[in-house]
Amino acid sequence: MKVLLIEATGNVGLRLVSALLTHGHNVVAHVRSAQKLESLLTESVHRQLSVIEGSALDANSIRTAILDKKCDAVVNSAGLAAVALWGKSDLPRIVAAVVEGVRQAGAERKKPLRVWFLGGMGALHFPGESSLLSDHVPILRDHCKNLALLKSLPPNTLDWSMLCPSNMDPESSNFTVPTKSSHTRLTASAQTPPLWKDSWLKNIPLIGKIIVIAMNMSRYGTTLEQNADFIATDLETLDSQYIGTQVGIIDASK
Repeated sequence: MKVLLIEATGNVGLRLVSALLTHGHNVVAHVRSAQKLESLLTESVHRQLSVIEGSALDANSIRTAILDKKCDAVVNSAGLAAVALWGKSDLPRIVAAVVEGVRQAGAERKKPLRVWFLGGMGALHFPGESSLLSDHVPILRDHCKNLALLKSLPPNTLDWSMLCPSNMDPESSNFTVPTKSSHTRLTASAQTPPLWKDSWLKNIPLIGKIIVIAMNMSRYGTTLEQNADFIATDLETLDSQYIGTQVGIIDASK
C-alpha cells in the first residue's frame, strides 16, 4: 500500500517510517523540512522514501500529495495535544486540515481514504459507561475534540481510526529496516481500554472512577515502536475492524 505519512520527523513519525517500510508499504513522507528528515535517517532507509515538503496545517498540500502520489492511505503523526485544560496547541487545527485534505482527495476519487490519527487514552470510553476517561481525568482534551470532529463526519467521508495509547517510550534511537523489537505485538479493542481491571471502587461518588483509572493507567504503557508496528500491520488491508472508532491498546505480555 502507498501511505502518506504526515510529519515523519517526530518520535512517532520516525518509527512509522521504519515500520511501514518493514511491512512492505511504499512511504511518501510529507514533512516541513526534507533536509531535517534526511539528517535523521540512514541513507539506506531514506532512499526508500518519496519526500514532499509541506505543512500539516495546509489541507491543499495534503490533498495534492495524496492525488499526485496516488496514495492509498494516510497516517497523521503531526502535532501534540496540550496537557492542561487551559493549554493551547496546534493539534486540533492540524487534524482539521488533515481531515479536509483527505476528504477532498477522497471526493475527487469518489472513494473514502483509509487514515489513521494518533490520540490519547483519555479519548477511550470508561468501560461500561458512555463517558470518556478524560471526562473524569480532564487532561489532553484535544484528543477528545479531534474524536468529536471525526465522529461528526458524514458516512463515507473518511475510513478513519484513532489510536489511543497511554505513555509511549522509545525502544531504540536506531531506525532500521526491517525493524527489530524485543516486545510483543499489542492487544487492541475498539472504544475502550483492553483488559481493563474493574473495581467496586468506581461506585464511590465523585472520585470512584478517578481512582479506578489511576489503578489501571500504569498497565497501559507501550513503546513507540509497538504503536508504529500496530498501524503498519493494520494497513496491510483496507478492510480493518477498527474503521470509524478509537482504538485502545495494551502490551498484554507485561
